[in-house]
Formats: sequence, C-alpha cells, structure tokens
Amino acid sequence: MRRKPRTRRPGVALALRRRPRLRSALMMTAGVLSGTGVAVTVQQADQARRAWGTPTTVLVATRDLAAGDRLDVGSTRLVDRPSPLVPDGALTTLPPDARLATPVLQGEVVQERRLAPTGTSEVAARLPTGTVAMAVPIEPGTVPPVAVDDRVDVLVALAPEAAGSGAPGFALASDVVVVDVSDTAVTVAVPREVAPRLAVAFGQGAVTLALLGS
Repeated sequence: MRRKPRTRRPGVALALRRRPRLRSALMMTAGVLSGTGVAVTVQQADQARRAWGTPTTVLVATRDLAAGDRLDVGSTRLVDRPSPLVPDGALTTLPPDARLATPVLQGEVVQERRLAPTGTSEVAARLPTGTVAMAVPIEPGTVPPVAVDDRVDVLVALAPEAAGSGAPGFALASDVVVVDVSDTAVTVAVPREVAPRLAVAFGQGAVTLALLGS
C-alpha cells in the first residue's frame, strides 16, 4: 500500500503574499507598536531631563592638578553637568591668571574655594593657611632627597655652649610640607609662630630636614 505524499504547508511569507489584507493589517499593527515604543522612549527621556533640571556649564580639570598649578585651557575645559550634581561655588568660566591653593583631581569640578588669591605666586599658593615659607639652605649629602608636597621635620642641632642646659638637638617644626626645592635650598611651610625661632636657629646651629614616610 503506497503512502500518500505529505502536503507541504505554505510558509508564512507565502501565506502573507496570498492574503494581502492580512499582510497590510500586520504591517499597520507593527507600525503602531513601533511608534508607541518610540513615543514612550521620548517621554521617558523628557521626564529624565525634567528630573535632572537644566544642565549647568562648569569648569572641570582635564588632568590631576596640584596646589600652585595655573588654570588654563590646557588643564581645564567647560562641560555641561546636571544642575543637582553641581557643587556650590563651581566655576562657570575660566578665570584669568588663576592658581590652585589645593589639589584638584581629573574630572573634578573646580570650585572657587580651591583658588589662591589673585596674583599669588606658585610657591605662595601652596602654603597652607596660617603658615609662611622658610628656605632651609642645603648642601649635598646633608638632607635626604625631597620633592614638593613631601612632609618633613625641621631639626636643629646646637653647639653645647648655645644649648646650655637644654637638649642640643630638637625638632623645631614637625610634619611640615615642602613647597619648593632648588639646588641650594628646600623651602618649607612652617607655622607663623615658628618662623622667628627658625631664623634664630640658622645663626646658632645647624638646621636640617628629616623626610617623613606615608
């Protein structure tokens, strides 16, 4: 007994070609659904924009900046940020001849409170509040290698006759920051009240620096 050959069912594409009305209805439905999806997406985007508020143009650092660095077009740029994320005092333009008083990281918004007073030199801009810069003369081999932003102790060694009954060696200033380094001196930021005593120590004994670790 011979088997009857199977009847192949027409594919979806062939069926749609044979039924133009059905094909038109499906295409219209797909168009409506697509349009609805786009409308919902646009609506959600508008809601998100309203939630974040109007963008604010702010000045941000394009690289890590240290205290004393000058702000210019090579180290900063203007970008739009959501207003709720903009910190108080954010700069909205690049101020002329501005230097930083504190470090700013790459991508961070530059705030007015981070700036040194206008006209401040690079070294003066690095001075913490309440300190003055004092240069400690150095000779090769008398102090460890130091760099700007290192922390040091300022040590004084007195001659026995100058020390009297006191200790011949002591720390005149502890954990102070290095603000400049040259071939002949290391400049450190010391508290104002320490500066006169350090000036006297230069004439009475040897002054050196001890580098502190992290």
